[in-house]
Amino acid sequence: MATNSVRNQDETRRKLLQAAAEVIAEHGYQAATVREICTRAGANIAAVNYHFGDKLALYTELLKAAVNDADAPEAFGALHSSATPDDALRAFISAMFRHITRADRPSWYSKAMAHELAHPTPALAVVVEHVIRPKARLLYRIVGEIIGRPALDQKTRLYAHSIIGQVVHYIHARPVIGMLWPELTMTPETMEVIANHIADFSLAALKGLESNGEPGTSRSRRAK
Repeated sequence: MATNSVRNQDETRRKLLQAAAEVIAEHGYQAATVREICTRAGANIAAVNYHFGDKLALYTELLKAAVNDADAPEAFGALHSSATPDDALRAFISAMFRHITRADRPSWYSKAMAHELAHPTPALAVVVEHVIRPKARLLYRIVGEIIGRPALDQKTRLYAHSIIGQVVHYIHARPVIGMLWPELTMTPETMEVIANHIADFSLAALKGLESNGEPGTSRSRRAK
């Protein structure tokens, strides 16, 4: 009996998360109601409070699950093993690219995140602190190793965010890319090619900028 009760609770929790994903993707967090979420989940109106505490806690759990990346340990391993910093960066980019382009990414994710970025809630701070910040700090460390600067140095961060920008471009600009480059299909092979290109491009830029001096300073200006 106890086992069945636990299973029923787990199933209700799963249904609530799925229903919340659908409702929030359609209406955004602010307009989504606990009543509609529970109705879609076939649950009692008190189920959200019982399983999560409140609507915000449910939403936070939803975002954390969507943003979390099971491939992150691969990049950690590359950084702390005998691999070079170059290999660590390549592994990090590959893991990040696979995560954001994976075939099983929930259909609601992009819509929900668009709502969240347009109208941030306290859930975003939780997701950043517990899921995104550890990955960002890892990338800072990798880039810092490559250019010989501290992980939290301003240049290190600028370089790291430029790398992130290249990756997310293939998600946020996908409709535009499809019009500009209609023959590009996101097969696993294509994704590997793009990930390797971003790694090659980034490594060349990192080493070129650092060897030539201050980024943003042209050679002609330095010559003067």
